[in-house]
Amino acid sequence: MIDPLESCRYIDSDSALNECCAIWAQAEFLAIDTEFIRTDTFYPIAGLLQVGAAGLLYLIDPLNISDWSVFTDLLRRQDIPKVIHSCSEDLEVFQVLFQCVPQPLLDTQIGAALAGLGFGLSYQKLIMECLGIHVEKGETRSDWLRRPLSESQCTYAALDVLYLQKVYPLLRQRLEAKGALDWWLEDCAAITAQAESPTSPQDYYQRIKSLWKLSQRQQYTLQQLCAWRETEAKERNIPRGRVIKDPVCFEIARHMPGDLSQLGRVKDLSPGSVRRYGELILQIVSDARAAPDADLPVAAPKPLTPAQTQLLKQMKVLGEAAAVAANIAPEVLLKKRDLEELIRSGALPVALCGWRAPLVGEGLLRMSENK
Repeated sequence: MIDPLESCRYIDSDSALNECCAIWAQAEFLAIDTEFIRTDTFYPIAGLLQVGAAGLLYLIDPLNISDWSVFTDLLRRQDIPKVIHSCSEDLEVFQVLFQCVPQPLLDTQIGAALAGLGFGLSYQKLIMECLGIHVEKGETRSDWLRRPLSESQCTYAALDVLYLQKVYPLLRQRLEAKGALDWWLEDCAAITAQAESPTSPQDYYQRIKSLWKLSQRQQYTLQQLCAWRETEAKERNIPRGRVIKDPVCFEIARHMPGDLSQLGRVKDLSPGSVRRYGELILQIVSDARAAPDADLPVAAPKPLTPAQTQLLKQMKVLGEAAAVAANIAPEVLLKKRDLEELIRSGALPVALCGWRAPLVGEGLLRMSENK
């Protein structure tokens, strides 16, 4: 059994961090991971950052660091790849802590899918698949803000970047051999670009299911409710659901209540929320009622027609065949929402351009044009 703590350095001062950054600046790549808490807050609270470089392991205590400037500069250095597994939540931590995301980024979960190892592999499954090593995940829900951290916590955290350093060269070699390394770089660049341009509060409502069931004015009401809730949750640093849950926002928009009595009858809206936010919610609904038609959002698309659904199925068959031919996970090649966009618009979505275009995009476009 490997004891990662034997080759692990704990960093809990600005001077130690800057010293290590000078070492990391010479590395071929950096393996990075984060541990954080997000139970009762809107923003993740970083509890630990892990860095692996040249076979060595480092644990950074963010509670004791005040100057991140040198480390942030390193994160932005384009000549040193930053390797992370399943990066979406980690990128939020970086945005909160550093107001930037690591670049260039290589997500091993995406790399594994492109290498034909499977889609959405957990870290545990990835390490077993690539290295034949079982990784214990017993500290996943640990309290990472507790100090001192336990030896078990430190071991768990250090193992993440230890094995990432071993997996990255294997994935890179496999993707280079099949001419798919650029695919990995392209998809990860898209992720970092998206992380640097987070969803506007005005656009959050588009994530809510069954949006098409609402009229345009009801959709506008939902848009304004969600935008207000987003601002409220951020200002109070509490989860969105602690303000009002998504389904409740939908029901308010559907019924558009005109007084506190009607608002109180909205399904699953708690009396406490009515007392705290009732008048404000009613004002949002009232303003939405009075808004000019020009302010209303474009209506959400309705479900596909039977003919379009049949076309979607045919497109999936084409996509699955292309994925088999390329030895990649079908899910990383095509997403249902992109196929639906293509069917509705008749134009190739951005997500199906790039490396996907010659592989499957052009064939899907011809299929759409010949429908």
